[in-house]
Amino acid sequence: DRTAVAWGTKSGQRKALYAARGHTDSIDAVAINPSNTHFVTASADSTLRFWSMAVPKQSEDSQLEEAVVSAPAAKKRKSANADIITKAAIGTLNGHVGPVTSVCFNADQESQVFSGGWDHSVRTWDVASGVNLATSLCDKVVLDIDYSAHSRLIATGHADQSIRLWDPRSEDSTVVKLRLSSHKGFVSSVAWAPSSAYMLASASHDSTIKVWDIRSRTPLYTVFASSDKDKGRKLLGLDWHKSLLLAGGESGSLRIHSVNSQYADDQGSQLA
Repeated sequence: DRTAVAWGTKSGQRKALYAARGHTDSIDAVAINPSNTHFVTASADSTLRFWSMAVPKQSEDSQLEEAVVSAPAAKKRKSANADIITKAAIGTLNGHVGPVTSVCFNADQESQVFSGGWDHSVRTWDVASGVNLATSLCDKVVLDIDYSAHSRLIATGHADQSIRLWDPRSEDSTVVKLRLSSHKGFVSSVAWAPSSAYMLASASHDSTIKVWDIRSRTPLYTVFASSDKDKGRKLLGLDWHKSLLLAGGESGSLRIHSVNSQYADDQGSQLA
C-alpha cells in the first residue's frame, strides 16, 4: 500500500486516527523517533517522507486527494477510507536511486535518520532540511538497517547473506567496519539488543535467527524453526522487546524467544 495509517484505541476498540498519504509506490519501512513525536517512511518510489505524529483536525492534503482519486483503483480505496483524515508529509528526502527498503532514527541525534536501499547505499539524512549528509556504498542491496546508541554503529542486512557494520562518524564512505557471514539466505532483518553495545540479532530467508557478539565473527547462537509450519519459511522481520526476540515471516506465525537477562552485561546470553 502507498498509505501509512496511524491507529489508536477508543472504548476498547482500535480506530484509524489518520492516513499519511503521499508516496506513489509501496511503503516498505516505517521508523518512529525515540520521543514519539515524528516518524519517517521509506518507499519503493525512491523517497523517504518525514511526518508529525500529531493527529490533524482536518485533512491536510486536499490537492493530493484530488490527484490520487483520478485513478480507478485509488477511487475505490478512497471510498473505503472516506471517513479517515489524511495527513501531509512535513518533507520529502530525495537521493536514493531505486526502492528504499529500510530506515531508522539516530537515537543520539533525532534530527538524523539512516536509510538503505536497492542502490547499495547507506545514507545519513537531516530530516528537518531534507539534506543527504553522507552516503556509504557497498556492492549489495541493503534490506534492513538498525542503529545502536551504545556502540554508535549501524548494522545492515544484505542480499548476499551478510551483515555489515558501519561507523557513521567515519569520513571514509567505502569502509565497512565489520562483515558477519553465516546465514544461508537473504538477511532480511537486523536488530541491536536494547542494552548492549555488542549484541546483535538477525533474521533471514533461511528461516533462522542468529545472535551475534560483534567482537567475534561467529554467531553465538543459531535458532532454527521448531515447528513444521515455520521450517523452510522465510523470516521477514525481527525485533527485541526487553529480553525477548520476536520474529515473523511467511509462515504467518510469531516466533518468540527468551534471552537471558544477563545479556545486558555484554558477556553473552542464553536462548530458551
